[in-house]
Amino acid sequence: MSRSSFVRILAPAAVFVIALSASAAAATKVNVRVEGAKATLFEGDVSVGPGRLTSNRGKDRGSHLCNVAANGGNGAPAATPTRALLAAAELPLGDRLGPLGLEWYGSFNDFLVGSIGGEAPTGDNYWELSVNWQVAEVGGCGVALKNGDEVLWAVSNGSTPALRLDAPAVARKGRPFNVRVTSGATGKAVAGARVGGATTGVNGFARLTLRSGSKRALGATKRGAIRSNVESIVLR
Repeated sequence: MSRSSFVRILAPAAVFVIALSASAAAATKVNVRVEGAKATLFEGDVSVGPGRLTSNRGKDRGSHLCNVAANGGNGAPAATPTRALLAAAELPLGDRLGPLGLEWYGSFNDFLVGSIGGEAPTGDNYWELSVNWQVAEVGGCGVALKNGDEVLWAVSNGSTPALRLDAPAVARKGRPFNVRVTSGATGKAVAGARVGGATTGVNGFARLTLRSGSKRALGATKRGAIRSNVESIVLR
């Protein structure tokens, strides 16, 4: 085989490897949580990059870019919350998220997330997007995600507070320890939240004692609020 023939054969393979490497490098690792009206539908880490989504509602059933740069934002194409939602739905543990109801609005250059897991909020409620505990001011294709970002999709009426739980990673069996519940958006203490069978006081703290098991998952709830993140505690 001549050198020129070998180069012609090798070149496409090299381009393919470079493309895969670039794709892997572009992946952004974020945490995605989806809170329906009555249950948590998903909470976990996903890897996602910029790309396209297909509208399956409304008049426009086409494929559109969802990467910030093509949706009115500045900078290079980036991973987005709506793409992260799709990535979560494609995981084995994300089976409760499908089908996703996505409708393209050309006037906003973005998708409306109308339903998740078949749950379509009614009345004043809708699927609200928050990133790092702050409600997004643009659509889910207009927010550039970074490694470690926390993405929350939750049924809300626009004023429903999201609870944030802080707990120790390790606790001693039979010994009391503190957990705290705050508003994710403001950091203010939340009283009256239930967590692990206890209720938070005015300072947001609750004191728990766990006597059995090797690991416990705790979450906070309160009527009229979005459920908290789950904290896993190792018991020793």
